[in-house]
Amino acid sequence: MARTSKTESAPIRFERVFDGPVEDLWALWTTKEGLEAWFAPGGCSLEAPIFDGREGGKFEFIMTAVQPHALAYMDNAGRPHVTRTRGHFAEIRPLERVRMQFSMDFLPGVEPYPYSIVVEFHPQGERVRMVVTADAHPDAEMTRLAAQTLDGQLDVFESSLMSGRGSGALK
Repeated sequence: MARTSKTESAPIRFERVFDGPVEDLWALWTTKEGLEAWFAPGGCSLEAPIFDGREGGKFEFIMTAVQPHALAYMDNAGRPHVTRTRGHFAEIRPLERVRMQFSMDFLPGVEPYPYSIVVEFHPQGERVRMVVTADAHPDAEMTRLAAQTLDGQLDVFESSLMSGRGSGALK
């Protein structure tokens, strides 16, 4: 796997290359089971009680801090242990591109704002180059933490991909 990242004031961008078919990567981004397998930040679990993986389809993620370091971080930051995130799939181009639009309305003391993650898939023979671009947050420190979190999530993505978790399409 190759990886690069860029986290300046504008978007957060990661590029990674994986062995395997694009269908397996796609399933981890566009199915309930796929996202539940890897999308939670470190030390948290994720449940998607609402999930419609079509363009325009809505989703809701419930992230729960479960490990001691995550619980301590939430306590120190004055944030609840359980967070609900809502959004929709703003763009779906099967096996090529997905754009998820989130409503960042759960941060104490922060005015709600939209937040997008765009994922592009570039098959290269038996490998796939995946480019993930996420919006910068209004605050530089929050953007730094988001980049760090997404980097860790993508490590779990790779583990999920290699273990075939997350979708019947992967097994």
